[in-house]
Amino acid sequence: MVVKSSRYHWVVRYAHWLTVLAIVLAYVLVDLVDDEGPEGNSPPSLMLQGHYLAGLAVLALLLPRILARLTTPVPPIVPAPKTVIAFAAHGLHLALYAFLLVQPILGVLQVNYAGQLVSLPWVDWSLPALAGPDHAAHEFVAEIHETLGEVFYWVIGAHIAAALWHHFLVRDNTLRRML
Repeated sequence: MVVKSSRYHWVVRYAHWLTVLAIVLAYVLVDLVDDEGPEGNSPPSLMLQGHYLAGLAVLALLLPRILARLTTPVPPIVPAPKTVIAFAAHGLHLALYAFLLVQPILGVLQVNYAGQLVSLPWVDWSLPALAGPDHAAHEFVAEIHETLGEVFYWVIGAHIAAALWHHFLVRDNTLRRML
């Protein structure tokens, strides 16, 4: 197959950068929610609703991104990386995709196990519940969601570091393929 472009398909690129924005927004908003104090049984704050919306955006962007990634050509890295680097990159990308899928689902479950629905700002609509109230499950899922959120920082950091390493030290086109 002949690759006609040195960049990823536009759907992959746009979904990538919109996902970056949604993740940054989710982290910023959840930090602001922590500064507000505990929510208890009160309705979710605008910041928390924004966090929900950002998480759902990450999940919504995942499907078109994966479909475009699987159905469009992958531009080659020039010069081609060593096998061990390519293997590490595949592992890191699988970890990223796993986080992009699992974190939003855990967030929805956390809210549902607390006996609430994921409500969105500026609209009178809530996501249907995936589970019913369960205090023990809520505590368990909340701990996993928070821990994975902290681990995700490291995975994201490794991804950024690898992109910059490729761009500035190796001087290949890895980063430029996503621009």
